[in-house]
Amino acid sequence: MSPDQIVATVIALMSSVTEPAFDALKDGGYDDLYQLTVEACPRPLGPLEVEGKTVICGRIDVPEDHQAQGSATIPLAFAVLKSRSTAPAPDPVIYLHGGPGGYTVQKIPMNASLFDFLRDRRDIVLFDQRGAGISDRTIACYSELAADFMQFAKADEEKMFGSDDPLAKCLAETVASGIDLSLYNTTQSARDVRAIMDALGYPTYNAFGISYGTKLGQELLRTAPEGLRSLVIDSISRVDSPAYDTNGVPSDQALGWVVDYCMEDEACAAAFPDLEETIHAAGRRLAEDPKLTLSGEEIGPDMITDLLDASNGRAMPFTAYLPQVFTELAAGQTSTLEKLLAGGFNFIPTTDAILTRYDTGLGTLDRTIAEVALREVEQMRSAEAAVAKLLSTLSDDLASSGALNTEALLDEALSEVAQTMDADTLLAFLRDYAMFIGRSPDRADIEALVAKHVPDIEKPRILGLVSAMTDEDVAAFYQRARVDAANLTSRSRMMFTLGIIACQEDFPFNTREGYDAVAADYRFPSIDSGVRKSTIPLYGFCDLFEKHPRPGFHEPVSSDIPVLAMSGTKDTQTNPDAAEMVVRTLSNGQATLFPEAGHAVIQFSQCAKDVALGFIESPSAPVNAACAADLKPDFYIPPQSQ
Repeated sequence: MSPDQIVATVIALMSSVTEPAFDALKDGGYDDLYQLTVEACPRPLGPLEVEGKTVICGRIDVPEDHQAQGSATIPLAFAVLKSRSTAPAPDPVIYLHGGPGGYTVQKIPMNASLFDFLRDRRDIVLFDQRGAGISDRTIACYSELAADFMQFAKADEEKMFGSDDPLAKCLAETVASGIDLSLYNTTQSARDVRAIMDALGYPTYNAFGISYGTKLGQELLRTAPEGLRSLVIDSISRVDSPAYDTNGVPSDQALGWVVDYCMEDEACAAAFPDLEETIHAAGRRLAEDPKLTLSGEEIGPDMITDLLDASNGRAMPFTAYLPQVFTELAAGQTSTLEKLLAGGFNFIPTTDAILTRYDTGLGTLDRTIAEVALREVEQMRSAEAAVAKLLSTLSDDLASSGALNTEALLDEALSEVAQTMDADTLLAFLRDYAMFIGRSPDRADIEALVAKHVPDIEKPRILGLVSAMTDEDVAAFYQRARVDAANLTSRSRMMFTLGIIACQEDFPFNTREGYDAVAADYRFPSIDSGVRKSTIPLYGFCDLFEKHPRPGFHEPVSSDIPVLAMSGTKDTQTNPDAAEMVVRTLSNGQATLFPEAGHAVIQFSQCAKDVALGFIESPSAPVNAACAADLKPDFYIPPQSQ
């Protein structure tokens, strides 16, 4: 956050001038076929965002069935993040989120940060896919969500998928409501993308898919390619691969890369010459008694996949220590593993740590200059955090969507009261609060909530706030309830939406027999224990659904639209080799593998961001991914092996 950016943000907040590019959206959008309504953005927005000037949010009504004339419509939540350029490129980037069942609009700061590297030139469009995030109005099981609120908020996957568990009850409620779940699929979502871009006034655009979003991107190439200039698919789920039968393949391949990189490294190969067999031995030892312990807790065969999953989610040199970890596990030891998981090998770039690590050979003057510069950086970081908080507060106070001040005061007051409630009273309050996500805004319902749950001594003050609310404030209260409930229950609701889409379109393409056949062929059989435990319950959950496989959906996609396919060697959720595989039928496809990148490659290095940016700027040019070679792990070699 630079001083110039802070000044520009304060001026934008204090100015009454609106963003001209947003005027048409406030008037209903660019296409009469798709009604567009502007709404207040979910908070927080982020320190440099100004609602109505740098970001605008709302809903777009799209046909529930794009192939049926006169179909009912469903509202999809969107947000547009304006480019920082005064002359932006006309073709924005729309983010195709993962899952299925992920979300973007309720997490604007996170997604703005994720795609910040593209905003110098292009607008970024976020949207929650049908049935997902805060686009879930048509399939949200409101009664079951309220009745089992804590089970949804603290999702336990071992207690969610059974025929009598919360997700099955959610499914029963949704089916009983009359919703045609067969329309909630990847093909309809691909047509949603084109509808959204029409409504927002972008005839030409680029798409960026991550995880399941890459499957949506492939279907976009096939079903609704009109206006699509380029596609980036990052951490790829191939449409022609049975994703759940092969759920262990990414971990198997990621572990294979640890071995292969070690064998290519002279020092690592010398220190751990039989690493592959050592990993097999570690798996056998973890399955034996007496059980190994880690921080006083017993561990078993699942530890191998747990380790790989931890590596997948951490942008740190995790891989470097795995050969030593496996060597110790095979010998019944856990000291390096314990230190690794506790972050003991993380380099935290404090001033003292940097000076200790890098100042060897510096003279007194140079060391003093370096120390002063680093101390100044620490002060700048502290000041930046304070400025960010102030900017966020000012942004909410001056929100162009109607100031929403009274609603914010009510939320603060209710939060204070909630902190004084005992567990049972709080749970009852949260259950009734969660019910607001299924209703139309009504001041009387808010008053009833206050009357039922707020202590008598606080009621006059809080009911006074309710009476002072504008209609816009009332609507904002309901929107906040939706976002609060969405945040608290995001994991379980994502599992439900995943079931709706995956169980209907990916089965019987996936079967238990198919899973067993793939598992029998793992390079590292020890990973099966952890993968099987997390995967097999989904098959039982999918037995509850009617199946609606679509002819041709699982065939490889052919297209001449430029595509950049990106995979990471640490990814345990999608196959590291998928980039090379998917471009076989894409005549203008280019594949790049990034060492030491886990799921969502662009989160792990500037190299990945630069490659993606260069491709979007010039989709037909060969990508320059030379920087990827510098990402290979630098393995830890124990002193006795040096």
